[in-house]
Amino acid sequence: KQWYQRRVAITAGGEGGAAQHASSNVIQCEGARLVVKYSPAEDKYTVLQDSGPEQVHGSFASLAYRCQDVVRKVEYDWNMAYLARAHSGPAYIEWRVECKNPIKSVEISMLHKTFHNGEVMWSCGPSDQPEQCHAQFSDIDLSTLVGQTSFKISAKLSSSGAADNSWQHSQLFRTELNGQEHPFSIKLEV
Repeated sequence: KQWYQRRVAITAGGEGGAAQHASSNVIQCEGARLVVKYSPAEDKYTVLQDSGPEQVHGSFASLAYRCQDVVRKVEYDWNMAYLARAHSGPAYIEWRVECKNPIKSVEISMLHKTFHNGEVMWSCGPSDQPEQCHAQFSDIDLSTLVGQTSFKISAKLSSSGAADNSWQHSQLFRTELNGQEHPFSIKLEV
C-alpha cells in the first residue's frame, strides 16, 4: 500500500473520501451561448455565458448534479489526472443543464479511458426521458437535444474485475497534469 500512497493523490472535491451527493447543482444557460469546460489537471470548471466574464468553479463535484463514489486521482509518476471510482465498486456522476430558451445547436465532448476490464457507460438526453447507455459518448445522437430546454449527461463507471486496483480501470477525462486539454466540454447556442 505504501507504493500506492506515494504514487497517487486522491481528492474528492475537498478533503476526505469519495464525493457523494445528490443536490441541485444545475448548470444554467441564461443567455444565447454557453461554454462549460472541465480540466482534471486543475480540478476546475470554466463557464462562459455570452460575452460575459469567465466563471470558475473549483472541484469536479461543484457542478455535478449527482455524484456517487467518484474521486479525482492524480498519478504523479505518470503525470496524469482523471476521475475514477473510489473503490472497486460501481460509481456514477451526472450533470444537468437548463436553458431559458430552446437549444438551437449543441457540441459536447466527454472523453474516457478504460484498461483491462474497466467499463464506462455514457448517457445524454432530455431530462424527462429515460437514460440510454452507450459505450462511447460519440455514439450519442446529440440532435435529440435541439429544441429542448434541459438535458442530463451521466457516466457509470464499473469493472468486472475484483483486483485491488480495478478502481483505476475506468477513468473519466484522463489528461496530463501540465496539459491544457479540456476533455469535458459543452457548447450550446439557444
